[in-house]
Amino acid sequence: MEIKRNTGVNEFAKKMAEAVRNGDEKAFSEAFQKYTEGIASDIKAEYEIIKDETDSKILAARGYRQLTSKENDFYQKWIETAKQSNYKQAFDDLIVAEGMPETIIEDVFTDLTTEHPLLSKINFIYVKFLTKWLLNNQEGYNYAWGKIDSKIVEEILAGFKDIKLDQAQLSAFMAIGVGMLDLGPKFLDAYVRKVLKEALSLGLEYGIIYGSGVNCLTGLTKKVGKGVQFSEETGYPDKEKIEITDFTPLTYGPIVAKLSKSESGRKRSVKDLTLVTNPTDYLTKIMPATTILNAAGVYVNNLFPIPTDVVESEIVKDNEAILFLPKHYFCGVGNNKNGEIKYSDEYRFLENMRTYKALLYATGKAADDNVAIVLDISKLNPTYLNVKMITDTAVSTAQVTSENEVA
Repeated sequence: MEIKRNTGVNEFAKKMAEAVRNGDEKAFSEAFQKYTEGIASDIKAEYEIIKDETDSKILAARGYRQLTSKENDFYQKWIETAKQSNYKQAFDDLIVAEGMPETIIEDVFTDLTTEHPLLSKINFIYVKFLTKWLLNNQEGYNYAWGKIDSKIVEEILAGFKDIKLDQAQLSAFMAIGVGMLDLGPKFLDAYVRKVLKEALSLGLEYGIIYGSGVNCLTGLTKKVGKGVQFSEETGYPDKEKIEITDFTPLTYGPIVAKLSKSESGRKRSVKDLTLVTNPTDYLTKIMPATTILNAAGVYVNNLFPIPTDVVESEIVKDNEAILFLPKHYFCGVGNNKNGEIKYSDEYRFLENMRTYKALLYATGKAADDNVAIVLDISKLNPTYLNVKMITDTAVSTAQVTSENEVA
């Protein structure tokens, strides 16, 4: 038996993304409440259908994981503490004593990087409880010929740098209705993971694209090159936009060429070139500019002179697109072992709800200033296909639009 899912959930997720993009906290709170209520409603309805189901394959097909004994025990204790009169203190004591099993957050990040196109592109590493990461700095060479001595070792080590992962904190909120607690561990787990995925994806995508670098990731739209002044209040400055009106070879080639060398002049491949824009701009600007009708009468889209993968993110502002090399943007995310989830009072207006927030630390930054280019696509034109018309007496050139209309 199938249930009719709350179709409004996706709409409220979009409104949450729009609110994040616009920095509208009130709109985000309202959408967040409706989103969590919709998820809870779906799970409660499904609970009535499959509450007695024991076949793990059937449950997995519906999105319910087979919990480990540690996960099941944690959720059971969470349910018990939430029903106590001093539930806030009881929950804090539970976290201090045991902590959330790392497998829960780990699985959420696995889903994030497979379900969200932008995050799947990023050099994204879930580092668990590490606070430092050794990263190739893209400027040096991690090899050297010659006699092995201290100088050679120094040259090799110069190609790496330590990245601190605990400089910024990412918070993801969860509002859990008291009625949800009666459904049991596997249904609570399904709810927690769905809400966490949406909240974390919004936070990470915003940070990767627009993060200022002040207690958050440093976005692709920020200047990070040598000599750039960092402000403790406002972070890194914005990059200047490059206006683009078409994706013809003569226009697109020179723009992509800016990415083919590191800031120090070291050459690099532009494989996995990625263009990220919001869904509306893709349909109204990028798609018309990269689609033609071929001789077989079939539309072929995403045609670029240089192979480019287009991904959509609702975080991207209107009339804007970011062209970048994903492998040269590092993003590390991990857990604070003793406090990755806490009871929260920040959403007090939610009646009959227990609100929690997961606390994670993260860092993210492009290797240099030539990893990404911000494009102004407000004047992007539809594609035109140039063809030659050959007659018995002359050869003339005409422009034919993607609809094959002679200009």
